[in-house]
Parts: sequence; C-alpha cells; structure tokens
Amino acid sequence: MEDGLDAERRGAAAATAEDGLPDDALVEILARVPSRSIHRFKCVSKRWRDLIADPLHRKRLPQTLEGFFFSDEAGGDADAGFCGCFVSLPGRSAPLVDPSFSFLTKLPGIENIKFLGYCNGLFLFQHGQNSGVGGPDYAVCNPATKQWVAVPGAGCALDPPSKVDTYLAFDPAVSPHFRLVHISQKDFLGEVEVCVYSSETRVWSDMASQQSRWRDEGGWKRWVNGGAILNPMWGSTFVNGMLHLVVYHVPDEYLIAAVDMEGKTCRIITLPDRNSFLSFFGQSQGHLHCVGSIVELERGCVKWAGLSIWVLEDYDTGEWILKHKVSFLELFGQMNCMDRFNSTVLTIHPDRNLIFILQNSNKQLLSYDMDSKELHASHTLGHNFEDFAPYVPNFLESLVLTNGH
Repeated sequence: MEDGLDAERRGAAAATAEDGLPDDALVEILARVPSRSIHRFKCVSKRWRDLIADPLHRKRLPQTLEGFFFSDEAGGDADAGFCGCFVSLPGRSAPLVDPSFSFLTKLPGIENIKFLGYCNGLFLFQHGQNSGVGGPDYAVCNPATKQWVAVPGAGCALDPPSKVDTYLAFDPAVSPHFRLVHISQKDFLGEVEVCVYSSETRVWSDMASQQSRWRDEGGWKRWVNGGAILNPMWGSTFVNGMLHLVVYHVPDEYLIAAVDMEGKTCRIITLPDRNSFLSFFGQSQGHLHCVGSIVELERGCVKWAGLSIWVLEDYDTGEWILKHKVSFLELFGQMNCMDRFNSTVLTIHPDRNLIFILQNSNKQLLSYDMDSKELHASHTLGHNFEDFAPYVPNFLESLVLTNGH
C-alpha cells in the first residue's frame, strides 16, 4: 500500500515538471502507479492522456476492471462454446475483445467447451469429452491478445471421484507462467488428491507418491481428516500467491482453504461471521474480502436483513475487519423473508470499494459504492445468463500461450 502511495506521489510530483521529463521516464513512473491513479492522471494534461492511451505503453501500465463477460444460452452460437456477451462499466468504452472467444475454434472438441474460471486477464476452459485416461483437456487464453494454449488432462488417480474442479492461478507481476490446480475428492468427505500443472514445465505434478507426507505436514489434515468437502460453487480467488477455495466442514461450517502453487500446503481460514451466510469472496485492493448475507430472526421468520463486507487486513493473524454494512432496506427500499434470494453478489471491484449485485427478479446488474452509499443500475443481463466473469485486460504478449492468435 505504501509503495503504491509513494509511486502516486512521484507521479503527481512529475506532473509539475512534465516538460522536463522524456516520455520513457514518464511511462516508467506511471508503470509503478496503482491502476486507479492511472485513470486520474489522464486529466493532468493532453500529453499525459496520450501517453496513457498509447497502445505501445498500455502493455506496461496497470489495468483495471473494464467490464464483464457472461454467456447467454439464448443468444449465442453453440459451436462457439462460451456463447459470450460483454458489458462495459458505465462511462467506459467497450474494449476490443471477442466475447464469443471465436479464436478458440481450432480447439478439438470445441462443441463441448465449458468455461471454468479466470485470473488476472487469463481465462480457463475445459474442452473435449469427460471420458478418457487423462480426463477432459483444457485451454488457457488471453482475450486481449487472442493467444491461447492447450493443456492436456490431469490424469489423476482417483477413479471415479465425486468432486472434481480445476482452478487457474496467474500473477503477471510475479511471473509470466500460470498454474492449473486440479483437486479431486473421492466419495463424500473422502480422499483428496491434488495435481498441479505448470506452464513452465508443461507437465502435471505427480503428487501420489507424496500424499501421505503432505497430508500430515502441509496443513491438509484438517480438510482430509477433519471432515471437509470441496465446494466449487464460489469459484476461487488468487491472493498473496495462494489459491483460495471454499470448503464445507461438517456439520455446518464453511471455511476458506488457501492452497499454494505446488499443492503441498493448505491453510484453513475461518470465515469472519458465523451469523451470516457467505454470498461472495474475492480479492480487492490486494486483500481477501468476504461478503455475507446478514441473517435475523423475527417472529419465527428468518429475515435476510442485508450485507456485511469484511476484509482480511492481516493475512498472517487471520484477523477480519468489518469494512461496511448495509441493509436490504437501504439497498432496495424494502426487506422481507426472501430478500436473500432476490439478489446475488456477483463480484467486487479489484481497485475500488464497489460491489456488483444481480437483482434476480429482473436480471438487472447493480453497483453499490461503499464510500458514497449509492446504488446504480447499469445493464440487464437477460434471463439465460451464466458464467459471469469480471475482465481486467492483460495486454502483454505471452511466450507461454504458444498456439498463437
């Protein structure tokens, strides 16, 4: 946080002497400024605006949320797989992306493609049939550059697993390489196996020979032996070099499991409030956030009273801080027993105190600003929408995504 603030101050100081700085030096300064500040600096002068907008420079500059991909079964081509649509944030022009991901048409088994997840500008798809020795294959792509790479199936040993999911982990500030973390669980509360694919080695790890050791020593014991089961409905989020997932711990507790990029370490993080139902968790401004639906009991009726937003400010101690609280009465002007099901928290802005909510009755996309306490409606997503994915573009050409444009 302090490094970003220092960089912003350097950028502001440079504005007072911009005529004395060459373009390369200005871009070097701006590359170290938080993305939220980049957009403010467009107003410094025409020269700064042009530098920031230059396609040659934007590859080096931090980007922020542009809008959202989502699929629409009613309005897409089944052979395109994702059947994609894109909506831009209010006030932002539509980025030059192909929401149908038609550049993936050379993939074998494209008619069976399935969207799995996203991470820092990269998207993960599963394609081909679910049968076979290695299981389904994968594709990782960058819609900003239209580059992609095919990844073979994990071929893990559990057969047949009852719970399987594959997650994408990528941080371009740390490495150009991505990881796929494949987690399978046999039977309810049963054996867990983890395989990791590295784009650097281009192979899946063989964890079977190490399982007895990392299960006891790597923090997996509470999951494997403590009665927890993988619950992929919340997806995943990548923070502090760890992939965070939600697991269900018997008899009635949800927990966050943080898995390292080798699959050897699993840290369990307790949720902030047992009196609320987890609606969403994700990353914003470098910190893990949870959004809970507040539960109240009134005259024998369970009322979904509002939302609480928590931030894990100290990752080492696991201490959650209540960041914001808002009632459904404030949000929607009414409150009843069904409000929890009338709205869905979709995501949180990566750089601002802004959450995005779907109003289920009319499929209206809403944004709620925690600072101004204002609620705004933007787009109607349609009643067939699925696979909602925030999009922060990554314009860097990659040597890892080898199947070209």
